[in-house]
Amino acid sequence: MKINIALCALLALTACGAPAEPDTVAAGPATTAFPAQVTNCGRTVQVTQPPQRIVSFFPSNTELLLALGLKDRIAGQVWTDQSPPKPAYAADYASVKVLASGEISREALLAARPDFILADGEYNFDGKKLPTIAELADLGVPVYVDAAFCPDTTGTATLADTGRDLDALGALLGVPDQTAKAKTTVEVALGDLRERLTGQPPVSTAMVQIFDKQLYGLAGGLYSDIVRTAGGANVLDGMVPAGKNFDVVSVETVAKADPDTIVYHYTDDTDRASSEQWLREHLGQTKAVRNGRLIGTPAADYSALRAIDGTQTLARALHPTVF
Repeated sequence: MKINIALCALLALTACGAPAEPDTVAAGPATTAFPAQVTNCGRTVQVTQPPQRIVSFFPSNTELLLALGLKDRIAGQVWTDQSPPKPAYAADYASVKVLASGEISREALLAARPDFILADGEYNFDGKKLPTIAELADLGVPVYVDAAFCPDTTGTATLADTGRDLDALGALLGVPDQTAKAKTTVEVALGDLRERLTGQPPVSTAMVQIFDKQLYGLAGGLYSDIVRTAGGANVLDGMVPAGKNFDVVSVETVAKADPDTIVYHYTDDTDRASSEQWLREHLGQTKAVRNGRLIGTPAADYSALRAIDGTQTLARALHPTVF
């Protein structure tokens, strides 16, 4: 999720809507049969053979592809300015061609000759700067969107959506063994967290991001599920409209909630420093600031496989004594 890009893209990311049925996989994770298809964000995504020129939107999706052993099948990546890569993937990440550090043009995207796009949201494909998802499908370029950021389920998404993505991508990309292994790793990691945090009182937490000197609350959907899983209680739950996972919140709202910890997202070191300064200046009266409980985390820590790492990082910060 990117709320450090153009505000119009931000607003398009979490359109409200009634909860939809979970995404389903026609060619399941135990088979490499092609053609394969899955249901994603209410649409059918089809491939006739394993994609060989994948374009990734958002750093965590690039890392997911690398984790599945698909480095040689990535034609390029977009939105690389949204977070630095995890150290474990830094070398391979650097070898993937950068098509655009931020937004990409229609011409640049099509020039990469993609045969599959893995995207972090539908907002990229508005039919103006980029073709719509339907138009890309007509061009033979299927688009798969992270399940946690499908518009109709953004407000209800959970970490379980990571497993749904892995099942779907195992089928579509022809790597069911790799995705099954990744799912097991996810389940083990989350099971370990649940065991460690049993009996620990939840820490009152506000998850926020600063964009253009404006405070945004991140609550509902995946963000609140991450906070809960990490042993926290998101004080901004209920302050974001139903069906969304972020919205503008006032400084007064967060100050009144007076969280023990404030977690803020950032894109790079400059954004981290400016965001922390902003929070200290505007929320200095909160327990979180007074007690030195400002936790900065890269924006990419909360999507795809990296959401598991982000949850573990947050849990260690909220409950250091159990690790």
